[in-house]
Amino acid sequence: MRYIDLSIIKTTDPDVVTWLSDAKLHLEELNKLTSHEDRKKYMTKHNIWSQFKPILIRYYGEKCWYSECSLEGSFGDVDHFRPKGKSTDDKKNIILSDGYWWLAYDYLNYRLSCEKSNRNFGGGGKNDTFPLKPGTVPATQGNKNDVPVLLDPCVDSDVALIDCNEAGEIVPLTSDPYEIYRIDISRRIYNWDCFNAARKKIRSRCKTALELFEMLYESSPDKMGASISQICELVDPQTPYSSFARRYIQLKIQDKPYEKVISKVIESNQ
Repeated sequence: MRYIDLSIIKTTDPDVVTWLSDAKLHLEELNKLTSHEDRKKYMTKHNIWSQFKPILIRYYGEKCWYSECSLEGSFGDVDHFRPKGKSTDDKKNIILSDGYWWLAYDYLNYRLSCEKSNRNFGGGGKNDTFPLKPGTVPATQGNKNDVPVLLDPCVDSDVALIDCNEAGEIVPLTSDPYEIYRIDISRRIYNWDCFNAARKKIRSRCKTALELFEMLYESSPDKMGASISQICELVDPQTPYSSFARRYIQLKIQDKPYEKVISKVIESNQ
């Protein structure tokens, strides 16, 4: 999971301006409706969040924000982080029977997702799932002060909680019991275990690239270009699972004589 900074979307971008104008009108119409069924029908008929997907891809690339897998060749979903229709806990018990409908046309509530992370798949899939921290209450219209359990790719501190091991399995970078609980729930809901093999492969590629770089650094520094290009590709935000590649490389180069050289490569590919 990599951090997604939604603030970089320019509200002066012509495509964004046009979409926001339509979204405002749809929200005004949605606010006039008083029943869940009427709102549900309206949102089904006016699902313009799908029109925002090309904008998200243009700004952030064709990667799932939850799993970091490639969306190339797949449909890809614009997930409502706070579900628009209804919300449930991780055991499918209903929390909000009519969901966070007022956020249906709020792009800050959108997360670009693959089907495995968002739809019902292998016992997981986010769909309407949105558990809250025990003892806290759901947000209301005009108040987003609820406390989600699921890790959010748009919250930097959430992204910093996880890494993967050599087997590609998600592991916590914290010893806090509640944060570990959040990671375990997120692992199941986002179907993270489905991507273990891909994360294992990226770590293997990182290991090979670093070994090549180290060999050339010591024997043929004038020939390091190819290995540096490999590292650039692995940590490029557009590369699937790049956040895990970045963490692995940063850990392995600590206190190495070439740490500054590789760090500059990583920094240039933020």
